[in-house]
Amino acid sequence: MRLASISVTIAVVALQIAPKIEGILAVDYSPMIRSLLVGFAAICVLLGTCPEAISKVPRPDLGFRPGVLPDRWPAGAARCAGVPEFHIHRYNENFYIIRQSGCSNYEKPFLYLLFGRTRALLIDTGAGRTEVGKRIRKLVSNWRIRHHLRSIQLIVAHSHAHGDHIAGDSQFAGLRDVTLVSPNLASVTSFFRFTRWPEEIVTLDLGSRVLDVIPIPGHEATSLAYYDRESAVLLTGDTLYPGRLYISDQAAYVRSIARLVEFTRDKSVAHILGTHIENTRTPYLDYPIGTTYQPDEHVLELGRGQLIELNEALAEMRGSLVRKVLRDFTISP
Repeated sequence: MRLASISVTIAVVALQIAPKIEGILAVDYSPMIRSLLVGFAAICVLLGTCPEAISKVPRPDLGFRPGVLPDRWPAGAARCAGVPEFHIHRYNENFYIIRQSGCSNYEKPFLYLLFGRTRALLIDTGAGRTEVGKRIRKLVSNWRIRHHLRSIQLIVAHSHAHGDHIAGDSQFAGLRDVTLVSPNLASVTSFFRFTRWPEEIVTLDLGSRVLDVIPIPGHEATSLAYYDRESAVLLTGDTLYPGRLYISDQAAYVRSIARLVEFTRDKSVAHILGTHIENTRTPYLDYPIGTTYQPDEHVLELGRGQLIELNEALAEMRGSLVRKVLRDFTISP
């Protein structure tokens, strides 16, 4: 999947830069050689290693700000001595992904931290007893200093209200420049200003960075998805991720997945990122519940194709959901 994605990206760049480098290519090259040269030019544009003549070709405008995901995430260790509670990955300058170690909690949840010009948003606070507050405050402080800001407001919200996503909330309560959204429906609807839950989609502006906030109850009553317009990343919590998709309200879950399909119909979706990885790299195979060390786990990212696959599988069940193992996740009502 990753190789295919890279190939498509190179092809798109090649198509965009080909007309712009005609003057660089010799006119007597064969069509095959010219195609190869354009392909190599596209690769060096992406890598930033082009000769001066080609490096002046503008990078393609994707319509969103891309980022980098690792091939593998630290997922605990065979021996936990000295393993940090959290691994912090910079997707891009203003988007951080924090993965909790299996050595601190077998759930190994992912947390997300996004920065705008005036506010930052932390989604979830992890599982069990950790020093998540200290780590996040340091991240925010370092980002603020690099961007020469005197202060920045931190919003602490959630993907949903289950314990493995809200355990660190108390470490943010009452802090200066921090707004903690309590994980209950009244607080969620009040803070985000929902008036027609769950049909209404609202926006959250972090300062020149807008997120669409989408109600997706079904896994849990307060479940939310966040679509970041800047990066074209859709954050889906426990509603969709490479693992076991537990469902508490079947009818609400089916409507929520359909809502996500409709919402993304006319939008770029660079990645769909959930809050766990439970599947292995072997298709259809997951790790047992409680596994703390997952050396061969699935990648975190899914795509809109998997969202559509889930929606179609749910539709086929006609309102009576049953367990179904799919390639990258399992429906687990």
